[in-house]
Amino acid sequence: MRVVFLWFIKAYWFLIPPHKRNKCIFSESCSHYVFRITQKRGLIKGLVALNFRFKHCRPGYYIINGKDGKLFISSRNKVFDLTEISENVLEMKNKTSPFECSNN
Repeated sequence: MRVVFLWFIKAYWFLIPPHKRNKCIFSESCSHYVFRITQKRGLIKGLVALNFRFKHCRPGYYIINGKDGKLFISSRNKVFDLTEISENVLEMKNKTSPFECSNN
């Protein structure tokens, strides 16, 4: 089953060009993350990783400027380290900040 799941991910990469895919908020794309986890840890862990990314890689996230730096919070209210977040998302949020909150 794991091989079939990995094959589906590879088919996705082959059939859908990168510019037509949804943009991922994470620095490692969701499909690459799930592929890596599935390869290393097996099908069940890969499906868990897919579910996690599917829930958290959604619009509705925001960045909070705090005393200790910025925090990235997903639409499901999970806090992520900024090193896990795509540079494109961070740059976009710096340009348009209606969703950005400040805790000063």
